[in-house]
Amino acid sequence: MKGNLSWACLLLCCLPLGAVAQIQFQQFQQFQPGQAFQQFGNQASKMEVMPEPTNDVLGFVDGATLHGQLARMDRDCGLTWAQPQARNPIHFRPTHIDFVRLARAQSVSMRPTCHLWFANGDDLYGSITTLDNERLGLRTWFGGSMDIPRAAVQAITLLSSNYSVVYEGPYDAGGWLVVNNSPKSWTFRDGAFVGTGPGTLGRELNLTNSSTVEFDLAWTGVFALEAGIYCAATGRMEVNGGSCVVTLTPRQVSLNQVQNMGMPLNMANAPMPGGEGQSRMHVAIECDKAQGTVSVFINHLLAKTWKDFNFGGGSGVIFTHGSQRYLQSSATLKLSHIKISQWEGRCEPETVTLATNTDALYFINHDRAAGKIESIQDGKVRLALGERVLDIPLERVTQIEFAAAKASPEPASPWQVRAHFPGGGSLSFQLQQWDDKAVSGQSAIFGSLAFQTGAIREMEFNLNRSKQDGVAADNKEFEELDE
Repeated sequence: MKGNLSWACLLLCCLPLGAVAQIQFQQFQQFQPGQAFQQFGNQASKMEVMPEPTNDVLGFVDGATLHGQLARMDRDCGLTWAQPQARNPIHFRPTHIDFVRLARAQSVSMRPTCHLWFANGDDLYGSITTLDNERLGLRTWFGGSMDIPRAAVQAITLLSSNYSVVYEGPYDAGGWLVVNNSPKSWTFRDGAFVGTGPGTLGRELNLTNSSTVEFDLAWTGVFALEAGIYCAATGRMEVNGGSCVVTLTPRQVSLNQVQNMGMPLNMANAPMPGGEGQSRMHVAIECDKAQGTVSVFINHLLAKTWKDFNFGGGSGVIFTHGSQRYLQSSATLKLSHIKISQWEGRCEPETVTLATNTDALYFINHDRAAGKIESIQDGKVRLALGERVLDIPLERVTQIEFAAAKASPEPASPWQVRAHFPGGGSLSFQLQQWDDKAVSGQSAIFGSLAFQTGAIREMEFNLNRSKQDGVAADNKEFEELDE
């Protein structure tokens, strides 16, 4: 199967639209950052509701995709795929598969208190029960209370009070509204929103507390994307007084605070971490209402923190393709892996530094203490600093990092997969079987595992394959957006 086949269809659609989009783009005059949402919500534009997908998506290592339904997976028959145009189920070997994305995963009800990071690249949300020199007790939504080898844990981020994930996706497009100019800009395709011209994409989330908006962004050409938080994502989809508007370009990050009269106030720019020459990035925008700050992280590096921000406005999130300085732009944008959470109190960026030969604690006042973590019990962490031993309440701690240790590696196998869960988190294991009732496997860290089928959003294969592998030479600039 060739990756060119699936992208040939997209190119036939995208290229003419891009040419017309340049003409449409030039019709906007006096187009300023922070005013994009009002401009796009004009009478010539049409408010639409994004359609919800009905099929699973199978992605191959060459970039091609196939819609249908996952029927079964096991080591004997491989992956069994039902496709409406095929008379019989199709069988695939795991060596050719990049991912399987499920259209109808179930939401997970959980109130985690921490985010665990593992040395093998996995991460999980849960609640710590105990910790000693050998084991860490963790309460999870999928396995109850579990004992984990301490050596496998790289870091623990303590979540702020009332932390909750209010949205993650777009595994489906339900609930999203789009205002497209002619020609059409934002469309939903295979678990991502793709923008090819000026338009606005928004969703009402009923945000009331502090919030963090994260997403992956990939692009071709010169682009400008505006991410608006605490906006009115219904009706005309506009910014209002107190809305936070972050503008991203290949060179810089900027923040605009929208005043009560709808006028934007630019709060200074910051250079893009990592410089130019990128084609994708992970973006995290942290809005701390208690502190009055907005922080933007690019690929887990802090671009800038703006202070004295006066939050207000609406309770939704809006993404707008386009900005004044790039009226000639024919950029194609891809938004994926969107995760929006809200919280109270403090929130620290979920980053993990390089492991050293000592443990370390990070505190809410931004201090750091290095030593030996002896235990976690009864809401306190015991830290040995030479001959001194301190019992520190966990509510004073933002992050725990452990000394480097050699964890048990997963044996190499075509059936080594990583499952991504609703609400965040991922876990790698040796897949044994998947049917309409359950998923089973074996993990070097957790031992035997079993999940309900609906508890997994996406299954990733060939974990050691570089994401740059398998891209066809022709039309590479578009194919890189669908790896």
